[in-house]
Amino acid sequence: MALSSILSLVLLASTGRAKHTSSTGFPSAKQHCPHHPAGRLETAALLPSCPLPGHIGVLSDESANAILWDYPPKCISPPAKDNTTVPRIDCLFTSTTFRNGHGISLISSTLTTSHIIGVGSFDDEAPPLGVQRRESLGPAYEIVPVEGKGLGVVAKRRIKRGEIVMSDYPSLLIGTGFLGSAQPHHRRRMLKQAINQLPEKLRSKVRELSRGAEKYEVDAILGPNANTVMIGEQDGEQMHVGLFAEAARINHGCRPNVHSRFSERRLTMEIMAHVAIEPGEEILMSCKRKYLKDHWGFDCKCQLCTGTKNDIEDARAEGFFKDAIVMSGEWHEFSEWDMVPPLAPEYHDSLADLHYSNGDLFNATRYARMAYDGWVRFGSVDDEKLEHSKTVLAKIEKEFEKSLKFEKD
Repeated sequence: MALSSILSLVLLASTGRAKHTSSTGFPSAKQHCPHHPAGRLETAALLPSCPLPGHIGVLSDESANAILWDYPPKCISPPAKDNTTVPRIDCLFTSTTFRNGHGISLISSTLTTSHIIGVGSFDDEAPPLGVQRRESLGPAYEIVPVEGKGLGVVAKRRIKRGEIVMSDYPSLLIGTGFLGSAQPHHRRRMLKQAINQLPEKLRSKVRELSRGAEKYEVDAILGPNANTVMIGEQDGEQMHVGLFAEAARINHGCRPNVHSRFSERRLTMEIMAHVAIEPGEEILMSCKRKYLKDHWGFDCKCQLCTGTKNDIEDARAEGFFKDAIVMSGEWHEFSEWDMVPPLAPEYHDSLADLHYSNGDLFNATRYARMAYDGWVRFGSVDDEKLEHSKTVLAKIEKEFEKSLKFEKD
């Protein structure tokens, strides 16, 4: 598909209204779009070509929630594996209105982009009550000079264990499919443009980040500052590199006091305290970034970053639930000692599932209640885990009550 053809279908934000230009479309009219266009688009089979994700092409109505890309998407396509498949198309999409003006530049396949739009990742919703209560306490941190480290993040007030310290959104979100297939000069040019298209305030924050020793600006910025996140299960290229300009100010520590959790549905990185942090204490996070080491040169040699993965999931998969429960407890003790414990409600969710699978409804109910209570207190911007935990708890409690009634009878 000619890039000029697909780009002709894009609606620019500056126009404020949909426009449609005819195009030649894919080489074969019988081929389906390589992605499912998000939003209220006409059936793909009726379109003369495959539209890009977002507010584009032929619309059945003008949705108030439609995405308006602020620049014409710039796309490249790696060679197809054979003559019968449509090649993957990687595009640069920029929204300066994302998260109420924060802004984002996304470089990913059209399939992944359609996926995250379709699950509502770009929707701006009112924050849950837990978030509002936390915000009423005032800022938990400030970015200040730290001796020997340049800038760092320091606690501004006492932070409780389990509290969300920071919520940050990606400035850049880059698919590893693009990073792995694009020619180096194309990659750097696209990344440079992605930064240039960000809102001025965010663009300045990105350029003021500490830099590595790489020759080119974009490589030097991403090297020491980016994180890997998982997005788009339908794509098969789940790993993305995300640059979170605020969270990037948190310095690395082999004995960290916070760790991160990424929500694909809300495109949000939440930084959580796993120990109490006192005012004036520096906030530190362990950097586990194998992909970044391979591609950007950042390497950490501490025990936390080089430790081996336990086999809890293997035991679960093979039906050895008792063994998995024992290993979970041992792993939790070790992680507490190493100061990188799992998020409590996630750990309790896992134990509830293991005990349920093992036929122990008493302990399954116990941990399911702990998990639900933990998600309520956690107050994430993404309430999907909370709703799932609520459903699981109701199911287990119903079976547990039925079993108790059966025993009495």
